[in-house]
Amino acid sequence: MTYLTSITQLWRKHPTFFLLMLVMAVAVLPGVTELPPMDRDEARYMQASHQMLDSGDVITIRFQDDLRAKKPAGIYWLQSASAAVFGSDHPGSYRLPSILAGFGVALMTLLFASRMMPPPQALLAATLIGVSLVMVTESRLAKTDAVLTFLIMVQQYALWRIIHLYRNNRYVSGGWALMLWTALAFAILVKGPIAPAILVLTGLGFMILERRVSWVLATRPLLGLVVVTLLVLPWVLLVTAATDGAFLNTAIKGDFLNKLESGQESHGMPFGTHIMVLLIVFWPGSLLIGRAISGIWAHRKTPSTRFLLAWIIPFWLIIELTPTKLPHYSLPVLPAIALLVACFGWQAKAPLFRFPLATADGKRPKLSSVVFALLTPATGVILLEYFCLLIGPVLGGAIFVIASLYDGPMIFASLVLGLGVATAIVGWLWRKPGGKPTYLAAMLMLGACFHALTLGGVLPRMDGLHLAPRIKAELHRLDVLEKPIAAAGYHEPSLVFALGQDVLLFSAEQTALFLAEAPDGTALVEAASAQEFLDILGQMQMTVTAVGVVEGFNYSRGKPARIGIYRRQ
Repeated sequence: MTYLTSITQLWRKHPTFFLLMLVMAVAVLPGVTELPPMDRDEARYMQASHQMLDSGDVITIRFQDDLRAKKPAGIYWLQSASAAVFGSDHPGSYRLPSILAGFGVALMTLLFASRMMPPPQALLAATLIGVSLVMVTESRLAKTDAVLTFLIMVQQYALWRIIHLYRNNRYVSGGWALMLWTALAFAILVKGPIAPAILVLTGLGFMILERRVSWVLATRPLLGLVVVTLLVLPWVLLVTAATDGAFLNTAIKGDFLNKLESGQESHGMPFGTHIMVLLIVFWPGSLLIGRAISGIWAHRKTPSTRFLLAWIIPFWLIIELTPTKLPHYSLPVLPAIALLVACFGWQAKAPLFRFPLATADGKRPKLSSVVFALLTPATGVILLEYFCLLIGPVLGGAIFVIASLYDGPMIFASLVLGLGVATAIVGWLWRKPGGKPTYLAAMLMLGACFHALTLGGVLPRMDGLHLAPRIKAELHRLDVLEKPIAAAGYHEPSLVFALGQDVLLFSAEQTALFLAEAPDGTALVEAASAQEFLDILGQMQMTVTAVGVVEGFNYSRGKPARIGIYRRQ
């Protein structure tokens, strides 16, 4: 009874916290444990963390026998620790750090916003980032991005508190500086240079806008140097010694510089891509972006707006100039966008468009008048809002079609389509003159339900897309899981996580030789490699039998896949 009373008291004191946690739980948690590892990045992270746990080597990171020098060890430490507690064979164990980080990002946004705007708008800001498509997606995946964004939020909050206290001639505690530099150090251990880049760019941008630099000393740079060195340098020295310098050389030259020089792994896109994608990755909150622009411009000289713009603009230019582009690259600055949108977009009046039907003397308007009417800011905002209203139905329709093609649950897919349409209808009601805030709240809640059903109901059950679990089930049926296995053609990381690090990823020729040397072995051969595989076996006068087949769609390659299972007669 006392426990329930305490909960009730907390609800009365902090209702925004409980509402935010409820919405986040609806959006993020469903299906987390049922969704198989997603190719290719998530499955690679899971497998590398699995191997770290099995080997006990917490310094070097490996995928099978290959050195995985993509990211520092921080995320693998978190994932392997979680897997040690909750089970190394369950995908949800590796996702727990990202889930907690997703909730943390929303809470840090709420804390940030509570210093800048009234409680209703603060809750809106946190909900906007919490239910955004990219945040919900990254919070469900065992990758670096949700954890990195949380650490950047802690870093930026500490920086903002230091600047705010200094500008108001108040004492700046060393605790804020310690918080800043500790978050930066942990962020470096998770994803290298991203957090330092945002810190430096935000600081430089704010200096230019404010035309003052004296606040920098309040961050205690010497303390920062000591903290970052003590937390980061030991692992750097250990991994350098363990790999004879290969890890850092590969990480810097093979990963980071490649992204700066050219589109890595076919992800090169032109300048402006992130601006266009923003409306989708920030959905359903993207409906408010256009309406917030005029308020941001009007208040551009206020310290809080300047800080948020300094956080967003320089980093945005960097990711637009970088040839390699992925939708989640903008995630570290999306909380700042959510803060600006919640502050200036909620109560802004709906823009009105007046088409010039006639001039004052009753004549038809000139073409120039029509053109100027179409080029007004109000028209741009209206078009932007109508485009954002279409995102929900389009996404829902796409999910419905994909589910129908790849064995998805059509009941859930139909509900997703309905939620996408309902989100658009409620958003349209909100954007009408006199639209109530309850419509906006309903739109965000419908968006959270959309994510829950899509990522928790439809995607885990689309058997046509999840080939590795089906291959494992078929091998279990044939009672050959414990015997040697080689794969030709289909080398997705999810297969390694499903079958273990000892599965051999070979060419067709190597797989044929493998069967010749391993009489009890099993070969998994993708259709494109099957003819070469069988021809080589024929040359060796060896007979094999196709004992099973798994068909589906390899979304990593964007093409159908047919994997035959072969054993010697």
